Amino acid sequence: MRTQIVSSLVVGAALILGGCAAQSQPSKPAAKTAPAAQSAAAASGNPLSKVTIGMTKAQVRDAIGSPSGENSYASGKAWIPFYFGNDVRRTAWHYKGQGRVVFADGNQFGGGGSEVINVEIDPSEPGSN
Repeated sequence: MRTQIVSSLVVGAALILGGCAAQSQPSKPAAKTAPAAQSAAAASGNPLSKVTIGMTKAQVRDAIGSPSGENSYASGKAWIPFYFGNDVRRTAWHYKGQGRVVFADGNQFGGGGSEVINVEIDPSEPGSN
């Protein structure tokens, strides 16, 4: 009986430690622009063509002005138990008749984030959330 308990504890510890194995972090995109969005924006003369991946909120506001609407929401990464990346929350800035700019907006401790992760060109954007 005692041998079975010790064996169970050893197997359990091995499973727990195996689950904590090092995971590689995905690298940041090599391109600093959203290619499809940039080509569509450039073709239509959309001001969102000035926005590139990695820009901060202040840089976007300086480049194309204030949004006509915005919303913030939790990403699916909020539910990963030991995720310390900067993509737990996201904020989308809506520009009427132009599209959206999506930001990674930090982690559960309030750090990091506030950088562009996606530019969505959408001429039918109503400008509100």
